[in-house]
Amino acid sequence: MQQADYDYHLPVLLKESCDQLVTDENGLYIDGTLGGGGHAAEILRRLSERGKLLAFDRDEEAINYCRSKFEGELEKGDSSRIALIHDSFSKAYSITTISRNASGILLDLGVSSRQLDESRRGFSYRADGALDLRFSSFGLTAADIINDSSEQEIENILRNYGEEPFARAISRKIAERRRISPIKTTFALRAIISEIVPQKMELKSLSRVFQALRIAVNEELEVLLETLENCHQVLAPGGRIVVISYHSLEDRIVKNVFRNQSSLEPPLLKILTKKPIEASDEEITYNYRARSGKMRVAERV
Repeated sequence: MQQADYDYHLPVLLKESCDQLVTDENGLYIDGTLGGGGHAAEILRRLSERGKLLAFDRDEEAINYCRSKFEGELEKGDSSRIALIHDSFSKAYSITTISRNASGILLDLGVSSRQLDESRRGFSYRADGALDLRFSSFGLTAADIINDSSEQEIENILRNYGEEPFARAISRKIAERRRISPIKTTFALRAIISEIVPQKMELKSLSRVFQALRIAVNEELEVLLETLENCHQVLAPGGRIVVISYHSLEDRIVKNVFRNQSSLEPPLLKILTKKPIEASDEEITYNYRARSGKMRVAERV
């Protein structure tokens, strides 16, 4: 696969995911995590004029970017093949107009390259910025959690969502430091972690801590579980759900829900991937973030 010019986010497993997802060129599809529109553009390329794509994203910047990206298609009004919806993908199954009609659902989880690379919302510990980590502009920020939650609550977040071995020591130091002054920036939090964690383990701990806070702020695992448990409500028979996850917590939820729904009598889903599909060595050479991607696919019975 040749690398395309994606200035917002380079999609992971683009061909593999769309090969599994699009089985009816006239179908209705849901992209639950629009991002920079890379997967959405490929889905549209495979659809006929009768096909339709509903694309969701909680990030207003992603929606605005894709309004420009798909401007020509959106100008067609009611005959446009794509609709952009500024909301969580967990709302997809509650839209009554698509009940039991979707030919496929795609969930590309995690954060986009744009979110990681910009400092303003604090998704990366590599740049100094506000300790925010929200996908949207509403709700609690990571700074709110760090400064207002109990020491035990912070430890639980770091342990449960980040699987961080230094969770107790880090949460204790956070509680000590915030009594002196609030912890408001990514670098302020990074400094605390650097004091606690041995240097050779620091980068991994930073990744785990920021991941844990991002998951907690956006309720990512709860939203994912809710969506997966209800996706059968919008999938037509033979419709597929394709999920690309990037860490073990997400992948475990996907694996367990697929397994549970495929073992019911009668089953709701049929698992199409016994093992997750991963990016090729070639893809990883030009998109390093693809190295942790795991794709699982199931079909509505």
